[in-house]
Amino acid sequence: MDVHVEEYQSLPGLNDARRSNLFSRTNGFLFSDPGNGHLTTSTATTDKFGIRIGRVRSTGHEIDLTELNHSTMLLPVQGLLEARSRRAEHSCRQGEALLFGPNRRTTRAVSEGGEHFEANVVLFPTDVLMANLDRQALERTGDLLESGVAVHDADAASVPLLKFCDFLSAAIMNGSAALGNRRHVQTMEALLIELYGEFISRLAEKTAGRKAPSAGARYVVKAEEYMRANLDEPLTVAEIAAAIGVSQRSLQLAFREVRSATPREILALMRLHLVHEKLKSDKSGAGVTDIALECGVANIGRFASCYREVYGEKPSTTRRRARAGLARTR
Repeated sequence: MDVHVEEYQSLPGLNDARRSNLFSRTNGFLFSDPGNGHLTTSTATTDKFGIRIGRVRSTGHEIDLTELNHSTMLLPVQGLLEARSRRAEHSCRQGEALLFGPNRRTTRAVSEGGEHFEANVVLFPTDVLMANLDRQALERTGDLLESGVAVHDADAASVPLLKFCDFLSAAIMNGSAALGNRRHVQTMEALLIELYGEFISRLAEKTAGRKAPSAGARYVVKAEEYMRANLDEPLTVAEIAAAIGVSQRSLQLAFREVRSATPREILALMRLHLVHEKLKSDKSGAGVTDIALECGVANIGRFASCYREVYGEKPSTTRRRARAGLARTR
């Protein structure tokens, strides 16, 4: 499993919007120390389920981000992590974690005692979770996860998931020899999904008596599920609204409330993410434009600039690096 490393450093007069390879979109970025800021992200993606596992090391920073395609688990190893979503604020340290479903949030990494902030990050693809876990439990906890959930090692039921996330991240980042066995890696992937599912089921049981998600939140969940299933189709907002049985205006308002974006913007980001994943994994001789068209991208003229804005590099660069990696594994 290849680990992809990206480094970001503050420059004189520049302390904003550095793009990360971890999340769907970076809306804004600030180093805590603009004169001496440094951030390193290391990521690897599992083969079977496409779980993204990463490590973040930073002098301290704040990031406003939107994540659409994954549920995210953030596990501090060193320092303090603070996060703010649309309806809640959280903080955690080593031995704890924060779990978010797809949402927009602001996270602040605080270095303490002269040591860098460091955290493990695990991103579970939404479509994989929907295909492998109890759908009712996922729907019941969707509104809660959009706000964010604190996971504590004092809760015995949470310990297996916390421990295994930290173990797997350390194994990948340290280049454990065990990762050379593909079957063993896939077994660990399956265990990780199973532990996540058990946690979500228990969370659903705890929230059974709580108020049901708002109508807007339910509209967004249904619309995004429909979008993911039809990304290669020439969808319009009106068609999406009709497919889930609401008015176009109601859908627009729901996305503004829940995602702080329009359905069209979210659909475009989903397609960019699909292109990004295919550029990295497609083993055919297809070029960038062919793959983009296959993923439903309509405005090829703006595609490259949008891709670079989100992923920090040209799509051709992603494709070239992926081909080099695939060639090494043959």
